[in-house]
Amino acid sequence: MLKSIGPVLLEGASVRLEPLSIEHAQGLYNRGQTREDWAFLPRPSFVDLADTRQWIHDALATPGQVPFAIVESAKGRPVGSTRYLNIRPEHRSLEIGWTWLGSEWQRTAINTQTKLLLLSHAFEQLGCLRVEFKTDARNERSQRALERLGAQREGVLRNHMLVQDSHMRDSMYFSIIVAEWPEIKQQLQKLAKPRQCATAQRP
Repeated sequence: MLKSIGPVLLEGASVRLEPLSIEHAQGLYNRGQTREDWAFLPRPSFVDLADTRQWIHDALATPGQVPFAIVESAKGRPVGSTRYLNIRPEHRSLEIGWTWLGSEWQRTAINTQTKLLLLSHAFEQLGCLRVEFKTDARNERSQRALERLGAQREGVLRNHMLVQDSHMRDSMYFSIIVAEWPEIKQQLQKLAKPRQCATAQRP
């Protein structure tokens, strides 16, 4: 069985993962309005602040999920979100997903640090044997990023989900297992160095 899992603060070199709350709504709305950033997520980008608050409410109300705000430590501002989901305590397994970042923070060390924090907590504190990821089969950039992290491609679930505009999505699955974690952790620590972070200017 997994150890008890619930809201927790995770801190890295230049990012911290805070338990998602309504206080993050304005910052997430500021960075979550770009349609392209949400193209492969189950729903489209935020349309207004009320929509953002409803999304947060829904995330917090969904059983079996632990959502986080991704906060840029230097300026204390939310720049995206992620969560644990599909938690299976009896199999010591969970998924990392629903991850999105504002455009200025994509392809920086913020994303790598976020994955390092989540994976470290999952394997070293919670006692996971497996952590999985899934992505839209059309999302080649996400697939390349997961392979760069060291995750293994497992296969496709066809007609897996109805997403935006009732698109029937195929989902590509990846995973990391506990035996692979020490080597992957070393690689992530190299990739996650703060000097790789871009300096964002949006207030």
